[in-house]
Amino acid sequence: MSRQGQLLIAHPNLPSDNPFSKTVIYIGHDDAEGVQGLILNKPSNYSVSEFLQRRNYPFINSGHRMRVGGPVNSTSVFMLHSNDWESSSSIDAGKGLSITSDDFMLEKLGLGYVPAYWRIFVGISAWGAGQLEMELSGKHPYRIENSWLTCEANDHIVFNYDGEDQWIKAVELSSQQMIN
Repeated sequence: MSRQGQLLIAHPNLPSDNPFSKTVIYIGHDDAEGVQGLILNKPSNYSVSEFLQRRNYPFINSGHRMRVGGPVNSTSVFMLHSNDWESSSSIDAGKGLSITSDDFMLEKLGLGYVPAYWRIFVGISAWGAGQLEMELSGKHPYRIENSWLTCEANDHIVFNYDGEDQWIKAVELSSQQMIN
């Protein structure tokens, strides 16, 4: 079963010293080789505008913050966005969203050509084949009380919240979907 288009939500019992504590991750890719996703609610100290200027791309004043998408490929830049927009490397990420990672996307953003909904990330979260399922089931060496909550994502939860507020809303959404 593919988890593409779902959210992984850090369990409330996850210790605060864990780097995934109170995170919400959008799963954009899931196949037999593994799972990849982006932490939605960890903004960085840099704005997208500052990032574009430092990389010598045209300047836009978007108000968007760069985000830390995860600990893997920490020098790579990814954009999660509505699929009304594309670039040369755009791939389907489920739920009407795409993930793009190329220099042309940065140039397009700098020129003001932006999708309806978008966020920019540095790094990605990734699990090897079968690893996420082991975490979700609490199989050794993982513990069920520190597992992930899951739910189906929607644009509202993905793009309209941030930080701990996004985590709280995602926990509520997961609970509601479980009850339904």
